[in-house]
Amino acid sequence: MSIYYTVSPARPDAHIYEVLFRLEGPLEAGEHLSMARWIPGSYMLRNFSRSVVRLEANVDGCEVTLDKRDTSTWVLPAVTSFLQVRLDVYAHEASVRAAWLDRQRGFFNGTSVFPYVRSKMNDEVRVRIEAPPHPEGAEWEVATTLTGVDLDAAGFGEYRASDWDELIDHPVEMGALEKVAFSACGVPHEMVLSGGSLFDQARLADDLRRICEWHIRFFGEPAPVSRYLFQTALVESGYGGLEHRASTALMATRDSLPLPGAGEELADGYVTFLGLCSHEYFHTWNVKRVKPRRFQPYALDRESPTRLLWFFEGITSYYDDLALVRCGLIDQKRYLSLLAKTITRVQRAAGRHMQSVTDSSLDAWTKFYLQDENAPNAIVSYYAKGALIALCLDTWIREASDARESLDTLMHRLWKRWLDSGVGLAEHEPEQLVKELAGEDVAQRLASILDATGDLPLEAALACFGVELQWRSRSGQLDTGANIEKVSSPSIPWLGATTAAAEGGIRLTQVMSAGPAERAGLAPGDVLIALGGFRVTESSLDDLLARHQRQQSVPAHAFRNGRLVEIELPVVVSPADTAVLIVSNVERVDAWLGETETEGAA
Repeated sequence: MSIYYTVSPARPDAHIYEVLFRLEGPLEAGEHLSMARWIPGSYMLRNFSRSVVRLEANVDGCEVTLDKRDTSTWVLPAVTSFLQVRLDVYAHEASVRAAWLDRQRGFFNGTSVFPYVRSKMNDEVRVRIEAPPHPEGAEWEVATTLTGVDLDAAGFGEYRASDWDELIDHPVEMGALEKVAFSACGVPHEMVLSGGSLFDQARLADDLRRICEWHIRFFGEPAPVSRYLFQTALVESGYGGLEHRASTALMATRDSLPLPGAGEELADGYVTFLGLCSHEYFHTWNVKRVKPRRFQPYALDRESPTRLLWFFEGITSYYDDLALVRCGLIDQKRYLSLLAKTITRVQRAAGRHMQSVTDSSLDAWTKFYLQDENAPNAIVSYYAKGALIALCLDTWIREASDARESLDTLMHRLWKRWLDSGVGLAEHEPEQLVKELAGEDVAQRLASILDATGDLPLEAALACFGVELQWRSRSGQLDTGANIEKVSSPSIPWLGATTAAAEGGIRLTQVMSAGPAERAGLAPGDVLIALGGFRVTESSLDDLLARHQRQQSVPAHAFRNGRLVEIELPVVVSPADTAVLIVSNVERVDAWLGETETEGAA
């Protein structure tokens, strides 16, 4: 074997993985040893070499010092027989994108710990994962979808991958893991959880099975994996997921899991968690296999912008909750409530007038993944708006085909094409595929909204599904718009900012463009302490604003960088930016949300 890695969780108290990389020669002088600069699925340069705290090299039995070419690359001398590199990698990032190590848990993505030599990236790889030395490690097990070669009962030992791309696409979870196993369409699935929590394991297993079987049958059996693993870190606060070819790394709060004896009603947090699982599982087809052609292969040493994130993340965001209702886990009312929240989220952000979804996709590297306090005013989410574009496209295809075809058809065709050719999507290919399926008019309508800013024709699109979209003012700071029936909403004033609790008042975290706070001269970071002479808290803000709704302005006091600022806050009624969805045609809604038997390519 020409390439061999050893990963040891040797120093958990220092959060250090000891990594040994051995490569058989020959290598010509001048080749590079590199660390990845980003991880597939998360479009930002993370420069994983920043976590390498020590690097030592041995070439043909002699210790050598490698010259650095840049922040992520070392220049190698000629290698006759072997290259051996020892790295200490600091692992203390609580996310799904990097690595973590302490006495309770170990986790790593390959991009964080495995250096590579470009000319050897297509060679087969062996990896040895060693057991931890600390006493708590006696209870640890390994959970990964890497192919085992020689393992002990806990999963420690030797694994293999066909090449470096496969190696980094199977993250590794270690610890005293809770396990939930189930079969979906004959394929073994498992969720492993670290972080400890009492939950209804049988309920979770059954709900995940229903989700996974729906996705498999949607695209068509057999599934593209021989097994699948959900790796879930349970935390006090945090949320996220990152897709891989046969697994996903998830982060969720402990209270998002179903409680034993909770009954049939699904808590909001649990529905959110199931939506996350559904989203990442859909990626097994849409982005891990069918993907932008620019990602074939991934160039992990530099930015790789694509305009297609609206397609791969937006369409996946459309189907994640849609799968929950189509497989029967939530009812139509619950689904429409989730959709109303998405519509509200997009509508409330002025950035939709500043950035198109294709620009949002291209700028993910510098804007979406590097958001600041002005983000709502400057950018639009290719996840959320992309999902609403998918909804519009779904209705347009149905209308053009007299309901014989839908967005489902497009996804089935894409999957069949990938099975036949393995070719990814070119940058403007979605429009061409839509033209072939639904005609020139639909393709032009799609093209006209992809590169444009502003609002989508959601009223017309939803009407085709038998749903009426109405708008109302928000009822307070905590109103997220989860309404599917007309409610009386008093026209109350709003601050025009998002806030967080702060000592002596509330801190403004984001200030909305042209809103009352901005017009008053307030800025992100200011601590608002009083309105009309009365102390402001998160719980009193709405009431204080409502008490002054008959005035044009109200005196306000805030601290900015420790200095007291006195301003006049305009009293402005909150805009009608909260979506209300009302079922107007039950048969059309059933035809849309009740399609549970659709099956794709065989």
